[in-house]
Amino acid sequence: MYCPKCMNNSLHVNSRGVMNILVNGKQMDAGRFLYNIDSGEEKFYKDLKDKLEEFFKWYSNFQNVESITKIEIATSDVTCDSKCKLPLNNKFSVIDAIIPSATLKVILSELGEKYGLNIELVN
Repeated sequence: MYCPKCMNNSLHVNSRGVMNILVNGKQMDAGRFLYNIDSGEEKFYKDLKDKLEEFFKWYSNFQNVESITKIEIATSDVTCDSKCKLPLNNKFSVIDAIIPSATLKVILSELGEKYGLNIELVN
């Protein structure tokens, strides 16, 4: 990923940290996902799916449920190879950087079907 300070392709997501999950611009109080990539890919995706399922369960209880059109998963737990100091309020999307969008779409369609939510992602 590109570093906003040095403008080089030298930004990397840390192997562990916190990701914030927003769906249609909404975030649950417990909308943070603690991740550890070193624990293995299978465990990482299981934990991610569990956190997304928690959100879908919560969201499906709304009275006027809208189609899900936007998913944001971002983190500020990044490091630049050039040792740039980045503000903590900077958030960087991990979709396609850590989580392939195709994998995310499969998880979302499974959960959408399970909770009766319509998924219509817009780029």
